[in-house]
Formats: sequence, structure tokens, C-alpha cells
Amino acid sequence: MVDVKEVWKHKVGGGVQALALSLDGDAIAAASADGTLHLLGKNGTFAWSQQLGGPIAAIDISSAGDIIAAGLKSGTIMLLDRSGKTLWKHEAGSEALGVSLSRNGRYLVVGTADGSILFLDSKGQPVWSRKAKGPVPGVAVSSSANYAAAGSEDGSIYFIDNYSTNMGGKLLWTLPTRGRVREMAISTDGFYAAAASSESSIYYLDKLGKLYWSNRVENTPAALAMSSSGDIIAVGIEGGAHPGQVSLFHRNEGLLWRYITGDATVGAVDLSANGAFLAAGSQNEEVYLFHRNQKLLWKRPVEGWVDAIAMTADGNTTVAGTRKGNIYLFDNRAAVDEFRPKTREDAELEVSLFRPMRTAAPPEPEQAPAAAAATTEADEETQERSRSVLEIVVDLCLLVVLGLLAMVYYFIIIETVNRDLGLILLFLLLVVMAFLLLLFYKYVLRKPKRSKGKSFY
Repeated sequence: MVDVKEVWKHKVGGGVQALALSLDGDAIAAASADGTLHLLGKNGTFAWSQQLGGPIAAIDISSAGDIIAAGLKSGTIMLLDRSGKTLWKHEAGSEALGVSLSRNGRYLVVGTADGSILFLDSKGQPVWSRKAKGPVPGVAVSSSANYAAAGSEDGSIYFIDNYSTNMGGKLLWTLPTRGRVREMAISTDGFYAAAASSESSIYYLDKLGKLYWSNRVENTPAALAMSSSGDIIAVGIEGGAHPGQVSLFHRNEGLLWRYITGDATVGAVDLSANGAFLAAGSQNEEVYLFHRNQKLLWKRPVEGWVDAIAMTADGNTTVAGTRKGNIYLFDNRAAVDEFRPKTREDAELEVSLFRPMRTAAPPEPEQAPAAAAATTEADEETQERSRSVLEIVVDLCLLVVLGLLAMVYYFIIIETVNRDLGLILLFLLLVVMAFLLLLFYKYVLRKPKRSKGKSFY
């Protein structure tokens, strides 16, 4: 295994429950169980520590490290800047379970215990809110906030479109699962999403709602992470009935490999931007670094169960937080350099491995939503007119057939038509009538209703 450096270790009050890193790792946000939010630099110095007034449920940080979001169990949502100044507070009315910031920090998605999915702007103003049928612990937003995904304990995944609605929060689709959805991840461009549910399944979908696969794992997933392109998915799995495990999945290939860490839960995972490196922390009091192909590169013992872990985009740095209140920073550069592509051919191969392989149409240019909406509207109008004409034709045909049935029956009664010939005519007319009734049921009684933009809520 590759040698690794523990650069520094700090002790904070209460267990470290959540970590978030800026893109370069120069800003490290950490939430501890005593309700304190800390901001550290990569050199280990504390920029500030602030008591937020209650237990912190979730945090996130912008790519530049200049904006930090915190969701409290009291239901307060806070946004702070890099100096520790509180920019705003918003009362959600229920415990905040998950928060996700857009890359530039301009938008924030929050999931709450009462089933609310909130979308707030940089001033703390609600842009929209949606309601699920159960608590929403898993939320994820794309880098520009064009798309958002939410996982609810009602057993559903919700995918929301801001792109074509000017941040209007239109629901694109929902997917029912067999268990409570607790972890969500989304690719940087919002094209792919992954979810982990309590019935021990991982789901992988795209923004059009296409389910690529669902994969059963041996126990309940405890942590989930996705590479920037969405091609690589990492999962930490609970211990207990089965050993704790780290599993790595590929968008097309499904499960690539799994690594058993011991009896205890793997409660934290993170990936480098290209998915080449995976960091994990377990309740065995160990931190691991894996390579996508080479598997385990190193593992280090720490003091306390690892409940939070974060990795820089380039994979050079791993930060881990433990339940005993310890924050560790590890230097991965020796491992990263060893497995960095050495030749141009190697580099091209790595790029081909991690390049997104789109199977559905990419988002349209900025001007496209209005045009697409107009085209859709025109298509719906055309379909509506076609259905109306078909209704009239079917109705007229039914009336004609009914008239012919009555006439043939009358001629049989008065013996104008031979009885056998009359019965044959009646049978043929009944067959025609059955066919017309089928058309009537399919295109009239069950005619699709045009949407007026009504939300699923």
C-alpha cells in the first residue's frame, strides 16, 4: 500500500457530524454535535468557530469556499460568508434534514422533516417549495441549480426542473422505490442522479426519468457519493447482519467491485471529481483511500467512529471527522501521483473511461425552453383536434350501426328477411359495434386531459 501523511489533527467539542470542502480544499467546514460550526484552512488554522444555537443537521459549502450553508434541527436555515458573518436566516418550520448549495452559492435546496422541499435564493427568499408525503433527508442540486433531486422517506425520488421554467421548480418525474430514500446524489450538470433506499437498493437514473439500473446490496446503504460526470457512484454500507462494505458502481456496468472493511458500518464516502479516487470512513475507526481500478491504496486508524469524510476535487486531500470530535487531514499526493496517467495514451484512456456517455438529448440552449414549450403546445393542439375528429366519427358510426341493428331485427320479426341471413347480419353488426365501442372507450372515455401546469402536489 502507498504511504500516506497525516498532516494535522484537531479536537473540537462534540462529535464531528458533517464536513464540506471547497473545490481546492482551502476552506473546510465542520459541524460538531455541540451545535458549533467551524471553518478551517488547509494548513489546519481555525478561521472561526460559531455556536449556531442548536444541533446542526447538515452543512454544505460553495466551490470557492466563500458561502457556507447550515440546516439546524430546530428548522433554522442559515447562510454564512467566509468571515463567519451570518448573511441570513430562514425558518423552515420543521427540522432541516439535508441541504445542498449550487456551486456558486446563489441557490440552496433544503429537505425537511415535514416533507418540504425548499428552494431559496442567495438572499434567503423562498423561490419555491414542494411537498412530499414524508420526511426528505436526501437533497442534491446541480452546479448551476438548473436541476434538483430529492429523496423522501415516503419511498419516492423527485426530480425537479428549474432550467426550462426560469427557476420555477417544475416536477419532471417521480420514481417510487421499495423503501425509504435517505441518500441522494446528482451529477454536476444535473443529467444523472443516484439514490440509496432502506430496502438495500441503489437506483441510477437520468434527468429524463430513465432508470438505468437498480442494484441490491447486502445491507442498508449508509452513504452515497457521485463523480462530477455522474459515471462513478460510491456507496458505504451498514455493518451488522452483513459486514460493512464499500461498493463502487459504474453508470453502464453497474457494480465494479466491493471491499469488505469489517463488521462495522461504512458511514461516510466521497469521490474525487473524475471518480478515480474514493475516500471512506468506517465505525471500525479507520479511514481508507481506494483507486477506481486498483482498489485499496491505504488505510489509517483514527480515534472514534468516522461519521464524516470529504475529498478535494483532485483527490490530493482527504479530511475525516470522528464521533470523538477529531478532525484529520491526510495528504494523498503520493498515491495520486503514483496512479496518475504516465503517458499520453494513458491519459486519453482515463478520459475515455470517465467521459459522460449521453444516451438522451442534452439540455437545449438557453433560448430553447420557450421554443420547446411552443412546439409542445402546438403538438398538443394538433393531437387534441385529431382526437375531436375521431370522437365525431366514432359517434356517427355507432349511431349508424345501432340503426342497422334495429332495422335488421325489425325485418326478422316481420319476416321480410330470411331468419338465418338476419342472424348472420346481426352477428356481423355486433362485431362492428364491439370494435367501435372499443374505440369509444380508448379515445373518448379515456381521452388524456391536457395539462394546465398543475403540480403533482
